[in-house]
Amino acid sequence: MAKAAHQPFAPAVACAPVTKVEISVSCRQLKDMDFFSKSDPMCVLFMRECDSDNWREVGRTETVENCLNPDFVTKFLVDYYFEERQQLLFKLYDIDSPSVDLQNHDFLGQASCTLGELVAYQGTQVKFQLSGLPGNCGTILLTVEEVLDCKRVIDMQWYAQKLDKKDWFGKSDPFLEFYRISEDNTYTAVFRTEVVKKSLNPTWRPFAIQMRQLSGGDEDRTIRVVCYDWDFDGGVSRSHDLIGEFYTNVRTLAEGPGPANEYELINKKKQV
Repeated sequence: MAKAAHQPFAPAVACAPVTKVEISVSCRQLKDMDFFSKSDPMCVLFMRECDSDNWREVGRTETVENCLNPDFVTKFLVDYYFEERQQLLFKLYDIDSPSVDLQNHDFLGQASCTLGELVAYQGTQVKFQLSGLPGNCGTILLTVEEVLDCKRVIDMQWYAQKLDKKDWFGKSDPFLEFYRISEDNTYTAVFRTEVVKKSLNPTWRPFAIQMRQLSGGDEDRTIRVVCYDWDFDGGVSRSHDLIGEFYTNVRTLAEGPGPANEYELINKKKQV
């Protein structure tokens, strides 16, 4: 006959999260692990489980091809528990195949901190040295911001006309990068379009982006839009050729197609 052992009731105690935060990641001077090109880095975030030595994977960024100085547009969303020590571990990998198994990719370095350390500098970029390999592994730049309860989605499509020709033997290969301004006046990458090959009059694919991601839910927050000519070696020092840039905000973008959303691409280097 089967027996069931009675266990004393032990109520679970759960701390309600104070807030949800978003972590943005950039890296500089990563190790080059590839012979014929540059590393293709991806960042993976792990969080240490409470009162345990186990680490739980929180998420992964996109892979930035051929780049030693990536600005990842994928953010990590984490619940911040007040007065609880939440240990974070950021690991960088050079992605060389479609495999999801991290053991199949070259390790580039890691950095550890607590979520509380980042929250203490909310809106300010915090720098940590990467370690785990001999020599200099580069640095990781982390910015944390509180996530506002904003479910609004912005639909956009962009096109350009008469772009500067940046390539000697052909037309430019333009793409757009979108950045939002942070409290310390640095800019955080939030979206990157596809590259349109060999075109001075590109039309990029339509896309939808959450207002929370684009501007932190603030209609008047400055958004920087940069147009680059893609270069194969652009990841070495972020040396994609600058075509031009402009500034806007969600309030203006919400006006839709028309004169308010026609922008001149400014290249300040040409103005010197």
